[in-house]
Amino acid sequence: MNPWHKRANEFIRDASELLPLISPQPIKRFFQRESTRLFDRLVVVVGSPGSGKTTLARLLELRTLAAVPDFKGNTDVRELLASLAKADVLDDLEPAVLALRLPAGGQLRSIWDLPYEARLRHRLLRAMIEAKTVLGWLRAMEDVGIDLEQVSIVTTPTAEAARDAVNADDLNAFRERARVTERAIFKLINALVAPAENELGEHLIDVAYAPFAIIEWIEISAAWRGRVLRLKPMVIIDDAHELHPTQLEDVDLWLRDREIKIARWMLTRIDSLNLEDFRRVLRDEETVSPGTNPGRDRVRILLQDTDNRNRQAFRSIAEDVARRYLQPLAAFHRRGSFLSLKTLLNTTRPPVLSNTDLHILQSENVRLVEANQLTSEKVEAMEAAYPADLTPDVKAAVTHIMLERELKRTPQRSLFGAPAEDSSEEEVSKVQRPVVTGAELQMLHRFDRPFYFGFERLADAANENIEQFVTLASVLVDRLETQAIRGRPLALDARQQHKAVREQALDLIDQWDFPYAPQVRKLVDFIGGRCEELTLRPNAPLSDGANAYGILRSDLENLDSNDELARVLHYALAYQALVLVEPYECKGKTWALFELGGVAIIAKGLTHSRGGFVEGTLHQLKAAVGSAA
Repeated sequence: MNPWHKRANEFIRDASELLPLISPQPIKRFFQRESTRLFDRLVVVVGSPGSGKTTLARLLELRTLAAVPDFKGNTDVRELLASLAKADVLDDLEPAVLALRLPAGGQLRSIWDLPYEARLRHRLLRAMIEAKTVLGWLRAMEDVGIDLEQVSIVTTPTAEAARDAVNADDLNAFRERARVTERAIFKLINALVAPAENELGEHLIDVAYAPFAIIEWIEISAAWRGRVLRLKPMVIIDDAHELHPTQLEDVDLWLRDREIKIARWMLTRIDSLNLEDFRRVLRDEETVSPGTNPGRDRVRILLQDTDNRNRQAFRSIAEDVARRYLQPLAAFHRRGSFLSLKTLLNTTRPPVLSNTDLHILQSENVRLVEANQLTSEKVEAMEAAYPADLTPDVKAAVTHIMLERELKRTPQRSLFGAPAEDSSEEEVSKVQRPVVTGAELQMLHRFDRPFYFGFERLADAANENIEQFVTLASVLVDRLETQAIRGRPLALDARQQHKAVREQALDLIDQWDFPYAPQVRKLVDFIGGRCEELTLRPNAPLSDGANAYGILRSDLENLDSNDELARVLHYALAYQALVLVEPYECKGKTWALFELGGVAIIAKGLTHSRGGFVEGTLHQLKAAVGSAA
């Protein structure tokens, strides 16, 4: 199985193959965030596609945790195991959690279509979730070789009658009781004509089933691992957004009940939230429903790093993921040495303009020097302030910007107060890296000089999303693998990297098929066009340009959630075509920035640096959306 292929990890069933592929940093950050509140109340994990929701759920499954002792001396998984142990998922390298990942689609969603009143449909859904979870727990234990004769169900001390009702004293009877409930509801779902509500009779007796309220632990005797293990039972409802919205609301309310003893998580995509709720999650706020206390009976976690805008952390994660994903590929192993994707991509020489294009640029600079009436000494002094590692073409492009600024009396300035990520210059008078980046971008658009090459720019395009990084990088890995198979040098020059990544970005945008995708493309084209115009101004007023569209935050607050633009923005954010940054203070005003996602930035030829934006209005965004076919 090639892990670089889209969602390939979901098809890896063997835990011994899965564990070495999981990078520990995202898992460590997740468990550190709410380490004391992950297993005693409802946890709702919200993330965009590819943010790691399913990987997180699979990591907690018993077949994965049961394989952990085999990796005791493996340095690749040591940090991951330490994070799991600190979160009480492992106890001395043994499982401490019995988790079942339960997909929310299919039968669970079908219950909503039954011809019964909502209250009964909610009751059927709850019973089906509990029955499927119990059966899944038992099946998971058998799959790792546990004899159910060695298993006991520990319930709350005051639940004797309820314990008898679910047959918790006999594991075979316990399983059969869950099967009876599942079977009864299954017959209703699949009936050609569902019986009328007043004809249900015994069906209602069979679905009176509520083990979640009484089960505290699953205890396994020493016969399995040499010591008694006490596992926290857990249900993970995956893809909860596939439920009907009314079902989702009821399940959310039900699982908040503090009388439920098992651990319970719901994993859902961002598009299950409307724009207003999504903005609340970004601000770590929640609306209060009657009878609930956000934070006390529910924790909502966004799998998106909204606090840390420094990309260095994700570059480290991407490097680790790339290292792990290259290891299973035999073609690279045959080269006889350990390979790093970062090293393979960063060893390429910088691109250079053709002599013809360089001559055009230098001739323009000569005319600008004359127009500014500058002496050669003044030009040399200006160029002495540049970083020392510039190639002749980049140096000429930077000079072009500086001469245009001189001509327009526009001093170099930073409107947004964001220091350059890579700048190591100490003197204020030095020309900063963003100006160099701006010069490179202008050469990209004028002369087709490659820009998107090297590991850092590839990682920065991923929006802190591992799957997006893997998807973008896969085209480069495929080309490198072909080189390895053919016995050729493992190298891709700057133009090869740039061309492959840009083509991949354009293909990914063409493949968008989520709701309102045509309108989102129009929105991306509009924002990208405005940003490109500002980026390509000869004097580069924002140095490396813009990649975001800013509106006053007060205008966004007044946007009706039923407005079509709100729905378009909702899906654009959910699928990371755009990234919302708010509040953003600039020039004495509070803004909401709609930053282009990394894929769109590559497609439009813009900077990955954050902070530069073009000002606009909601009316302009509505006009752009309205013109979508």
